[in-house]
Amino acid sequence: MPVTEPDMKLHTKLRRTVVVESRYARRWHQTQAATDGEQGVLVISIEELAARLAGGFLRSIRTDSLKISVREATAAGSLGALDRIRDLPGFQRAAAASLSKVWRAGLTLDGKGTPGAGSLEILEREVRSRLPKNQLPADELANAALERAHYAPILFGRIEIRGRTELSPVWRRLLIRLSRETDVVWTSGARTTPDWLAGSDIEVVTSTAAKPRIRAVSCATPRHEIQEALRWARKHLTEGVPAHRIAIAAASPATWDDHVLAMTEAAKLPVHFIHGKPALTTRDGQLAAALAEVLLRGLSRSRMVRFVRLLSSLRERFRPLESKWWRHLPPEAPLLSSARWKDAIAGLPPESFADGVDRRPMLLDIIEALQPGLNGAAETGEDLFRQETPEDTLKTLEIWQKALEDGPPAALDVTLAGLRVQDDEEPGGAIVWGPASAIAAAPRPFCWLVGLTSRSWPRRASEDPLLPNHVIPQKHLDPLPIHESDRRDFHSICSMTDRQVVCSRARRDSEGRLNGVSPLYPQGVTEESLGQSRVPEHAASQSDRLMARPADFAALALARSATRTWIDWRSEDLTAHDGLIRPGHPVLLRALHRTQSASSLVRLLRDPLGYLWTYGFRWKAVSETEAPMTLDALAFGELLHEFLRETVTRMEDAESGGIAGASRDRIIQAVEKAAFSVSERWSASRPVPPPVIWQRKCEEARELAVIALTRDETPLPGQRTWSEIPFGSGGRAKSPDGDGPASLPWDPSTPVHIDGTQIRIGGFIDRLDLSEDGSLARVTDYKSGRAPNKPIQMNGGAELQRCLYGFAVRSLIRTRPEVEARLVYPRGGDQAMVLDDTQETLKELAAFLQAANTHFVKGKTLSGPAAEDRWYDLYFALPAGAKENYLKTKRSSAGRVLAPLPILWEAP
Repeated sequence: MPVTEPDMKLHTKLRRTVVVESRYARRWHQTQAATDGEQGVLVISIEELAARLAGGFLRSIRTDSLKISVREATAAGSLGALDRIRDLPGFQRAAAASLSKVWRAGLTLDGKGTPGAGSLEILEREVRSRLPKNQLPADELANAALERAHYAPILFGRIEIRGRTELSPVWRRLLIRLSRETDVVWTSGARTTPDWLAGSDIEVVTSTAAKPRIRAVSCATPRHEIQEALRWARKHLTEGVPAHRIAIAAASPATWDDHVLAMTEAAKLPVHFIHGKPALTTRDGQLAAALAEVLLRGLSRSRMVRFVRLLSSLRERFRPLESKWWRHLPPEAPLLSSARWKDAIAGLPPESFADGVDRRPMLLDIIEALQPGLNGAAETGEDLFRQETPEDTLKTLEIWQKALEDGPPAALDVTLAGLRVQDDEEPGGAIVWGPASAIAAAPRPFCWLVGLTSRSWPRRASEDPLLPNHVIPQKHLDPLPIHESDRRDFHSICSMTDRQVVCSRARRDSEGRLNGVSPLYPQGVTEESLGQSRVPEHAASQSDRLMARPADFAALALARSATRTWIDWRSEDLTAHDGLIRPGHPVLLRALHRTQSASSLVRLLRDPLGYLWTYGFRWKAVSETEAPMTLDALAFGELLHEFLRETVTRMEDAESGGIAGASRDRIIQAVEKAAFSVSERWSASRPVPPPVIWQRKCEEARELAVIALTRDETPLPGQRTWSEIPFGSGGRAKSPDGDGPASLPWDPSTPVHIDGTQIRIGGFIDRLDLSEDGSLARVTDYKSGRAPNKPIQMNGGAELQRCLYGFAVRSLIRTRPEVEARLVYPRGGDQAMVLDDTQETLKELAAFLQAANTHFVKGKTLSGPAAEDRWYDLYFALPAGAKENYLKTKRSSAGRVLAPLPILWEAP
């Protein structure tokens, strides 16, 4: 389509150019021009104006380019006095900030006019030589623009400076020069006008200060401030005020960002973060953080699964890994190295992946990409986050590269936490939240200012860390210090806001300390002191309404249920909230219809509610760590039993007559070999503590195994010995090398039922000694803890192994041997406790088990004495403070309902 002459003039000459300070102010002025139907308006920053005037492909120096140049210059050679601090975290960021101040101020670091700046002058020279050719520091860019100032009328037309109260010295010279070539207008409105404009050709346009309604509000905490601000915003929205006319600001908003993020999401309010959202609140930021965690802290199951899940959701080429392939990994393998990950991946079946295609090479590629560690962080990010399809975004790669520019790879967790990304919410249709400087440049009719305390507004000025006041006076380096800037921004907002300004302060900080009042806090205005528990006229969100209005919450079914539960827990009467369930419930029957172990029967007898949680709901306490600092008591017991099993199996399979006739030295040698084999196997398949602690625990278990196996006792005639022998479960005993079954005295798949009940038991017997003719048997259950002070039989239902194992041996061996069942405590000086009468004890136990089974089927799943144990693993599921209140309140009622089980609970 041909362009007409008027159109050509429109395309080649702008009517006016508006110079603003921030991206938000630019979008605001662009929206205003579009709303007014105005054409030929260019909205740019002062740096972009200078670059456009300088011509060619020149532009102001980018922050990331400056940081890269500083990093390269720091590594290039000596920097004089700066060599002592060049490797400290934050040096590169501080150096880039100091150089930017020097260039904007138009100062020269020659070591003569600025004594003490010689080292920074070396750094400046090195940095300038490494900058991209098309990117110029502020002083050079201003000089290049001054040489072409006569093109300003054609390029810009009329120039207007809006929303600013000051300019850096290098831009002042340029603006004054441009005012001689074209019309330059400084539109300050009711804002402060800088003194240097006097005597120049720049036209200053002012206006009468607005007279908004000023409110002073004190809140309890910083979080309460944001809550009240959002309530205020919700109120105006309900009254018909558009969201784009409302602003919430702080001098430095970072302190309140987390509160604003959480509350606006709950309130479903459209809020635009002017200064950007924290990168870690986005999925791309979380993906970068997941990779950083793997590189910083090493491989582990949880870190790798989290990283791959995020990677597959945000990168198209890894999309096939969205299936739950990690469920097929070895359940207890630590997977703390690339070699172990490769072995685990090699063992994944193809059906682990959703499409049935073997995706193991893709997982191996990820492991290979992570191999270089922190030293190859940049290459790893480039490899894994690169854009390969239109569906992929570059946001993750940009965040990763930005974090590496801001600091060394070892500080990735810190640099990622400080990064921000642009908010996608359109400010033209949303409430804005951000720094007061941005709101001062583009005010809105309704504004809430938070943080008016003596610590936060105005902020305290500080010296430049590399150019302190005795080197370069701060008034030359920074003509508008931060405390003065905060004062000007506050004055600008109060004088440019049309309708209402609310100034709030927190009476206490987030740690409970009293806050002083800001000197800018409104005087002569009656302060409204808002309580945190007040009932608001307009709630910010549904959760806010329910918290502030108890009557509304009490009407909810959930609240009524919670209230009823609270009352029931404090009553001696037993209710559904204590574990009374409909009789014959399918969950109850399914929990009972299983092969019971000694541990599960102990829980059924001593804690029916815990039994339901464990075997009906399948709840269990989560593992605290993948890299434990020590072995807990349960894990140490398993290790000791592994040593015993391995030793006994090796000696019984040998041709030297088994363990019964072995000498002490031969047993010790066998234990040492078994300990070495088991410790190696555990290190490869289970999380173990650090080497020093692991070696000490293995040595302790080895010593206990020697004590247990070298007891001074008479062997049975023609004794054979088995260890960890399975019964009632279809398990198979393995020989030490794991290649085949060992000879067993029974078929392990044969079911074992307790007489007089329907209870089927199974498990592993720690040790069985059997005479050659099958008439005598000795069952041993090893305990890794300390021996009790007095002999025990069933110990209140907590000790069932001897009785159950003795019954199993007598049931499974055809000769019905006479069984001696005992507990052995190697740690207690080789003390052994023999069960008095296995058959009589079993009869008593069978009666109690039958009673417990009947109560359980009838839905009487109540807490028992096991819930009061010190190390009760399901304590998290009980009411808070259960041991001090709840369990004591319900004890007598539960005992009456579960009779005759209390008799067992009191048994020795």
